[in-house]
Amino acid sequence: MKSHIHDIVQRLLELHALEDRLAALSGGPDERIKTESLIESLRAALPMGVLALHDKMRAKGKRSVAGVRRGVCSGCHLALGVGNVAAVRAKELRRCGNCGRYVYMVEDEESALPTRAKRKPTARTVPASG
Repeated sequence: MKSHIHDIVQRLLELHALEDRLAALSGGPDERIKTESLIESLRAALPMGVLALHDKMRAKGKRSVAGVRRGVCSGCHLALGVGNVAAVRAKELRRCGNCGRYVYMVEDEESALPTRAKRKPTARTVPASG
């Protein structure tokens, strides 16, 4: 699956994965410390405004990023404007106008497949009566 992801959005996706792993972690303290240090290094690499939105969304139990498929935000399931879709495709950092999540473009597997040429219907021969 091909995706067009801005660097900041990629870091947010990694941060989500680490935070989810930390919440479900049942391992020893060494693993917890390692995961917490990875989280802190990712948080340090994010701009403060992005991090503030991320923390606000996480406090509500939501993700701060969402994929866009066929022009629709997977977070709120509403269509993005054509200009926003084009900007996200060009790897610009954009947010959904409805839910506020940072968005990234995800190409559907079926749209990535080469299209088949449509066959023309063949003419049927009708038996002559008579």
